[in-house]
Order: sequence, then structure tokens, then C-alpha cells
Amino acid sequence: MTFSVDIFSRFIDNYGDISIPLRLAHGLYIDHGVTSNVFLTPNELTQKILDKNFFNENINIINIDKMDNNLLPNNNVVTIFDTQLPLSYEVKLTNKNLLINYEYFSAEQWVKDYHLKESINKKYKKIFYIPGVSEHSGVPIFAINDKDLYQTEKLRDTNTINFFCYFNENIEASIKVLRNNFPHYDSVLHDRFDKDKDRGKNLLSFNDFDKALANSLINFVRGEDSLIRAILAGSPFIWQPYIQENGLHITKLNAFLDHYFISLPLQLRDIFLIWNNQSLNLEHWRYLLENIENLKDFYLDARENFIKRGAGIAQIYSLFIK
Repeated sequence: MTFSVDIFSRFIDNYGDISIPLRLAHGLYIDHGVTSNVFLTPNELTQKILDKNFFNENINIINIDKMDNNLLPNNNVVTIFDTQLPLSYEVKLTNKNLLINYEYFSAEQWVKDYHLKESINKKYKKIFYIPGVSEHSGVPIFAINDKDLYQTEKLRDTNTINFFCYFNENIEASIKVLRNNFPHYDSVLHDRFDKDKDRGKNLLSFNDFDKALANSLINFVRGEDSLIRAILAGSPFIWQPYIQENGLHITKLNAFLDHYFISLPLQLRDIFLIWNNQSLNLEHWRYLLENIENLKDFYLDARENFIKRGAGIAQIYSLFIK
């Protein structure tokens, strides 16, 4: 079988390094019939993720560190988060090749100066694709068919609150306040690990994770891929960006809040910020739980505006691959 697109991603420390390239490859085939080579870092967690998800012969998984040095690049190449290409592969790229660098998610002002701009590279064409929520950014990776998984109206009654976050002492304290004061809510902790625990022990497939978010009262999510899944799920969510030095993740968070939501209530903005810096107290939990019906409408309205921009995989296909 001939594969049409080469996608590269190296596992650094979180699921998005794997889920984003795999979701892209899967969506390109399901929605557009495009087959892909997906070059990934091999490790135990990567293999567990592959085992949990069904990828058919239209997606060719290749060990990025043991690839055939004689492999010729496809015309269309995608790097996730500016993945360093193997030298034996990169030296074969020419001006006939197009490399799309799928960058980190951002809603900040600088994006408009770089999104869809070409890198200075005399040998081959390299274009930056920066996903975000403003009209000056790209649509993040999700497929047309993904929307079938999600609710189109307010959820039925549920008491489940999902926590998929970068756990720390503040977050542990926040969850303790919830459990002590609202014991009838079911708090589910995903990927709560330390160095001597097996991260893959309670791993969900992509579809099961998406469904868990869609059937939750509130979702506390982290990183990039999980944020997009939480947006599509339609349930109220609180986002924790990847933690960066000098508080840069708070700048990223504020930019997202400014561009994604319309008339964000001050109390809700405070909860986003406190979740990323301090601990939620009893009053914060009361606000979320006592106003949950109004919040459901608020988040569904925001999601509707987000989806109007189309699906990210369709945009990547139409801009670069079609």
C-alpha cells in the first residue's frame, strides 16, 4: 500500500505528543481517504496507547528512531510541535516537498504574525500551522465525524467530575474540599501518577476518553488535545495549560479565556486562574455546582461558535493536501 502523508512526533512527557498525530492520521483517512505514515517514539506508554486504539492498515506506524534510511519522503510532511526530523530523511527533502509544522495551541496576539507563514528555508517549503480559537489561527485537530460523539443539548443528570490534570499539592487540596463537602459527586482521577506508578494502568482508548468527557458534569483537563476534546464534549470544563516557567502558561490561559468565551463571568475566570495557581475552596465549588445549569448553556454556546470555524483536519486537508 502507498501512504500519502508522513507525520512525525516524538513523545516527550504527555499523551498529546501521541494522540495529536494519531487523531490527525485517523481523521485524514476517515474523512478524506488519505493514508499516512506516522513516525513515533517507541516506549511502553506509546505501545499501550496503540494497543488501546484500533488503527487499521491505512495508518502505518513506524519507529522514528529505527526508520529505513532509504525511505523517500512524501510530498506532504507534517511535524507535530516542530519535531526534529531524522537526518537521513531531512536531507532528501527538496523544493517539491511541503512541510507543515503543527505548532502548540495559542490564542495570543503574536499568532497572527506566524500562522500560515513560511519559514526561511531554501531547500524545502515549511509552513507554520498554529491552532487556536481566533480567526487569525488554525482550527485545532479534530475531525468532522468527531462531532457525532458529542451532545447537542444539555446533558442528562450526572454526578461525575473528571480530573485529567497535572496533579500537584494545590489540586489535591482542591479535590479534597470537593470530596469532603460534596460526597455525592463522583470524582474520577485520570493519569494520577508518580515515577514509580504505571501510567498506562487505567488508560482509556481515545473514544472512551471522549465519551467520559461527554458524559461528565464538569471536566478538569490539561494540555492541548484534552482541551479540544473537552470543548467538543460541551460540558463545563476548567483548563490547565502545560506549566511553563515565568508564568507563561497563565498568559496562555488568559488569552484563551479572552478569545474563546463571550462575556466570561468574573467568578468563573477566577476559578480558572486559581485552579492553575492555588487551591479551590468551598465557595468556588459552591459556585460551580449551584450554577451548573446556567454554566451548561454558557459552555454549549461557546462550543457552537468554536465549531462554526469547521474541523481542523478538514482545514489541514484543504490547505495542504487536497
